[in-house]
Amino acid sequence: MKKQIKSNWSSFWLDDDFEVENQSRGIDYTKLAATQRAIGNFVNIVTGQQIPVVFQSNDRSYTDGQQVVIGTKLEDANFDPAVGLALHEGSHIAYTDFFLLKDNQGNSTTSLCNTKMAQIVRFQGLDPNMDMTEAEFDVIKNILNWVEDRRIDYKVYTNAPGYRVYYQSMYDKYFNDKIIDKALKDNVKTKETWDDYLFHIINFTNPHRNISALKKLKDIWNVIDLKNINRLASTTDALVVSCEVFKLIKQAIQEDAITNPSSAGTGAGASGDDANESADGHGGDDTQTGDGDADADINMADGDGEGEGGNAVDSDQLDGTQSKSADSNLSDRQMSKLEKAIESQKKFLSGNSGKTGRLSKSQSSIINAIKESGTEIRSIFTDDEKTNLVETVVIKKLTPAIIASLGELFAPYSNDLINDKLLTGWQEREAIENQKAVQDGISLGRVLGNKLQLRNADRSLKTTRLQTGKIDRRLVAQLGYDNVNVFQRVVTDRYKNYFIHISIDASGSMNGSKFRNAITSAVAIAQAASMTTGIRVQISTRGTATLNSNVEKCVTMYVYDSAHDKMSKIIQYFKYLSTYGCTPEGLSFKSIEKDIKADAKGDELIFINYSDGYPTAVAKCQRNYNGVEYTRRVINDFRSIGMQIISYFISESSSMWYSSDDKGAFIKMYGPDSKFIDPVNMLEVSRTMNAKFLEKVQ
Repeated sequence: MKKQIKSNWSSFWLDDDFEVENQSRGIDYTKLAATQRAIGNFVNIVTGQQIPVVFQSNDRSYTDGQQVVIGTKLEDANFDPAVGLALHEGSHIAYTDFFLLKDNQGNSTTSLCNTKMAQIVRFQGLDPNMDMTEAEFDVIKNILNWVEDRRIDYKVYTNAPGYRVYYQSMYDKYFNDKIIDKALKDNVKTKETWDDYLFHIINFTNPHRNISALKKLKDIWNVIDLKNINRLASTTDALVVSCEVFKLIKQAIQEDAITNPSSAGTGAGASGDDANESADGHGGDDTQTGDGDADADINMADGDGEGEGGNAVDSDQLDGTQSKSADSNLSDRQMSKLEKAIESQKKFLSGNSGKTGRLSKSQSSIINAIKESGTEIRSIFTDDEKTNLVETVVIKKLTPAIIASLGELFAPYSNDLINDKLLTGWQEREAIENQKAVQDGISLGRVLGNKLQLRNADRSLKTTRLQTGKIDRRLVAQLGYDNVNVFQRVVTDRYKNYFIHISIDASGSMNGSKFRNAITSAVAIAQAASMTTGIRVQISTRGTATLNSNVEKCVTMYVYDSAHDKMSKIIQYFKYLSTYGCTPEGLSFKSIEKDIKADAKGDELIFINYSDGYPTAVAKCQRNYNGVEYTRRVINDFRSIGMQIISYFISESSSMWYSSDDKGAFIKMYGPDSKFIDPVNMLEVSRTMNAKFLEKVQ
């Protein structure tokens, strides 16, 4: 029984079965690639920049200033937060000055004291004796993280309000913990320590904040001024504010050390990473950002988190321990939960959010191959009521990486051959037979191409001494002799431009000579078209495959397009083509219908089909799905938009044997456009195609 999934915003463009397939059936590479593309589009829209979004093999999400890296465990409950996190990190790439945490030469450094940030801190009068510790710089950096988050969030919220829901989902997942609310309500963490100040600061956007909990907290609130955070135009502006906050905290701790000497250097502190905690989620009435914090992640050069000396950030305060406040209403168990919530925030903000799922090196290669090939997941309706959606996969480009990655779609020796490994035995024989089928197609195509040479030249017929038309300047002088027939007309014969899509049935029943015959015929048409002008040819194969999801899907793969590819691609890669799965027929045709219409660009459109029998159902087809009837409907839809259909029935050999059932189903699907011929006999094919290709423009 399928478990109920909470509705999320991404369900508008991501199907509800994403979680089930990802979790119980392994990694669905096509869905991950499609998801990566979708999130990448979101990031690019929000930031206005082409920022790469990639999966990281160790499943961490962080910003390195150049690309957004996301985890792979993107089941339904985590998907919206993943989108929000990617948007947030992408926004930092667009708006945050990462060079503040580099040295003067722009190089990464492990010492915050040597960064451009340290220079600006000193300009603010914080380090007159040049003796600030790494731990103190680290606290300033962490305050900067939070202030910069607020600045970036405001930009996204005002410039792209439609994406707020993804931010909110991220905050809900990582920061909306009831124990944080209770801690704020019960005045936990009210000691004049670095730890307690930072805890309250990063929760300023929480509606339960208490700006009177600590001596200088209200002053800090006023300095940050969340209501007018848009006044900060740059990361440097945010750093200046962070320095002012640091001054106030340090002053409060110094004053408390004088008033309460016994408390100096003690209390619950936060390490440098602890200070990276983020806001709990909901924005209060006094903020314009409306939501909580997320990882600014400008941490490109971590400090050592250690420090010592009087009122500096000493190691005792940075030990990460938490004592229960004397006036706290939290039980020991609740205090433990609070520590875990804070620890969860720290892990998230440091890029270790504890997600599950990861990509190995080989899996990353597969995802990249699918992405580069333009692979898309498309859902189509298979019933008249348009209630039954079936998922199909369309691979838009045949590449070496796809051949090496999706082995179930190609000949079993493909990976070895493409890596220049020597083939032996049956693999060698099959590779030779496949290559021969391609070469035969090229030879036959040249025969047809020679007959199409007429298309390469326009023929013009000039008729003169007419009563109407364009004036023939050579006859103008005859007007004085009462000759009014001084006009001419030029008629130029031009041949129609054609767009041809060839779809080859690559189901298991086509294996062997049938599939090779279809390849030979398709290659012949491609070769002939390459020898003339005005004919664009696409070739695709169709079948079914799981693609690692354990759910059989209709898979259509574009293997050649004369608009982008040369015949050398056919020679190089068609030897790897093979049969896969069952016969999707109409499902495949429907999945690429929009592409065909768009690619034709108004030219005469011919759809050529090679197949050998009955279509089958795939996962999610309704119980009473009739593949023959559905294919018939799709083909009729093709005809209704002006598409010309030619459908070849492929036989084992020139004997042309086929059963009456096969013939009946084939005729029902393709009607009068059914052709029961030997497809490798180019005399027969030329009779079918020549009349089409040599039609003139009326």
